[in-house]
Amino acid sequence: MMASFVDKHDKFVHRVLEMSLGVMTWTLLTSPIWLGIIYPPAIVYMLTLFTVYWSYLAAKHSFGLFLGYRKYKEELKVDWAGEFNKLEFSALPDPTTLPASKDALKHLVLIPAVNEPAGVLRESIESIFNQTFDTKKITLVYTIEERYSEDTANLIRELVGDRISQLERLLIFVHPRGIAGEAIGAAAANRTWGAKHAVEVLTNENANIRDYVFSTIDADHVLHPQYLSRLSHLYLSTDRRDNHYYSTAVHLFNNNLWRVPVMMRIEANAVTMGSLSDWSASKGALKDSFSSYSASLQTLIDADYWDVALGVDDTIFYWRAFFVRNGDFDGIPHHIPYSADAVEGSNYIDSHVRLYRQLLRWGWGAIDFPLSMKEFMKNKRIPRGKKIGWLFKHIERRVILINIVFLITFGFGLVTLVNPYVKQSNFAYSLPDIMSLILTITLIFLIPATILRMGLVTAMPKKWPIWRKFFVLLEGPLIMLNLLTFSFFPWVQAQTKMLLGHKMKDLYHTPKVR
Repeated sequence: MMASFVDKHDKFVHRVLEMSLGVMTWTLLTSPIWLGIIYPPAIVYMLTLFTVYWSYLAAKHSFGLFLGYRKYKEELKVDWAGEFNKLEFSALPDPTTLPASKDALKHLVLIPAVNEPAGVLRESIESIFNQTFDTKKITLVYTIEERYSEDTANLIRELVGDRISQLERLLIFVHPRGIAGEAIGAAAANRTWGAKHAVEVLTNENANIRDYVFSTIDADHVLHPQYLSRLSHLYLSTDRRDNHYYSTAVHLFNNNLWRVPVMMRIEANAVTMGSLSDWSASKGALKDSFSSYSASLQTLIDADYWDVALGVDDTIFYWRAFFVRNGDFDGIPHHIPYSADAVEGSNYIDSHVRLYRQLLRWGWGAIDFPLSMKEFMKNKRIPRGKKIGWLFKHIERRVILINIVFLITFGFGLVTLVNPYVKQSNFAYSLPDIMSLILTITLIFLIPATILRMGLVTAMPKKWPIWRKFFVLLEGPLIMLNLLTFSFFPWVQAQTKMLLGHKMKDLYHTPKVR
């Protein structure tokens, strides 16, 4: 009955769901004002709860970082090419989804490009040829936006050069601009164009699709030499391999980390440590795909690639595969890293503008909420536990975590601004002191985070003076400034646009600098 209602009133249901996140966000943000007038005890208790919850998250984050960092160091010591060779093919799980043989396993690496400089493309291409996995089993696919296609394609061929014989094949496709219905600025349409044409090439050559592991990375991603060997080992040793995507838990930004302004570095490190902690502290937790990920090529085909109309690609792949597998689709991590570019502009101000615009695009990823909720209503084969789990996950990630720092910081001040008598009440008299104590204790968790952060990133430039290196160690507390600015305003803006019915079809592509 629910499914038929959603199908009959699809646009109405979608619009209500689009509005819901924005409504929840603004209801929460303004709660110190309206609750401060209507029922002050409620907002006081809520602010206390949020403060305790924030401290819990800080402790959980530190614990996850410790576990993840230890796993990262352990996996780096392993010879994954050797471990791959030791696998006994006949003993591998789920034989129906295996390649023809262990030696038949191949990789299709898809890279969307726009007009990245030679330095960016060179570092990424070199990392492909430096893999410990046999490069003759790698199909390297570049899919290029039409506007810059001629120069970029020539540059790629020049950088690969005579080494093209060291690959199974190099494929370069040009994604035409102006295709009706495609969102502009994000890589979903470009990736889909390249992936479909690559599959067409394989099909025409009678290649066995089952032999291929699909991976998508960005043009600036520099893979660790063991990346594909570790992925190969993980893929073959995983049961029900079509029902998983595979991702590193270690997303580094070492390409230019020490060249960018402080706020860019803080945001990049937050992504690195947040991902590492999430994968480690919440085993079995619901987690969608991000940035660089892999799956069986058959899974990509079954999911019908990406949604070219949305302009969101990282998470939408997960949801398309999740739907086609009726909810039986989860992520499996490894800890061999890649390194990307942190956001960098032509100057100090431009860097901050570019970061804001990128985060606004990421905030638009909230479009996965109406998409997933509609499918939950229609598809009875998706387990109820996963539906409920993802509902709470969406609300936590899209509403609570975006707004909690603002509320903890300014909530009590707003309450007393609209209702000065709250200060005189017994239940609120000691609240500021209690919140201050809890948050002060929480700062302790910045110490292990700083130590582990320095173990993940490349060494600071030797030419830097001592005072500059010292201040890098003090960047940890500045994350609070980030949480009140770049991790707050663009996300709220994206949800507000969605609430008001604005469509972000022309999204921002973050340029790379060398």
